[in-house]
Amino acid sequence: DTTLPTASNPTPIVVQCSADVPLPNVAVVTDEADNCSTPTVAFVSDVSNGNTCPEIITRTYSVTDNCGNSINITQTITVDDTTLPTASNPAPIAVQCSADFPLPDVAVVIDEADNCTAVPIVQHVGDVSDGNTCPEVITRTYSVTDNCGNSINVTQTITVDDTTLPTASNPTSINVECMDDVPAFDITVVTDEADNQGTPIVAFV
Repeated sequence: DTTLPTASNPTPIVVQCSADVPLPNVAVVTDEADNCSTPTVAFVSDVSNGNTCPEIITRTYSVTDNCGNSINITQTITVDDTTLPTASNPAPIAVQCSADFPLPDVAVVIDEADNCTAVPIVQHVGDVSDGNTCPEVITRTYSVTDNCGNSINVTQTITVDDTTLPTASNPTSINVECMDDVPAFDITVVTDEADNQGTPIVAFV
């Protein structure tokens, strides 16, 4: 017997993650045949192309008859993560003053997850104000990216709204003899005006 056995290449496989690559299985070769015997199928090797996203693995099986006539067939396994990571929007924040505005902190994104990457990368993207005051609403954006570059954005709302009243003491009382002695109003008699956002404006009412 000098005739080679025959078999078709197994169906290609596409998986998302390296962990999803199946173990070799000779049963994927389904139509091996020979002119004299039932050939034996054996796993030979897996060879990666060394790339990522996608990585192509060429899996080789041998098909050998009883006289040692043998052919190789190959199965292509593509590893390509196309699934987006997930994360929730961070909890909103409300502050009284611009000075209380927190710096970006990726730790506010607490539930980032991905199907292949153990810990996706969280980065601050930017802050966008609505341009208003009292309140001003700022939308802070973070990106969540896996090892294959699949990325989503999550947003945190930061509201800056001063609802705290300013403070001041009543000015010292004045006694005069006549109406003509009543002094003109003078805002400087208010000497201890204060506020959580700076120096408040004193006006005669």
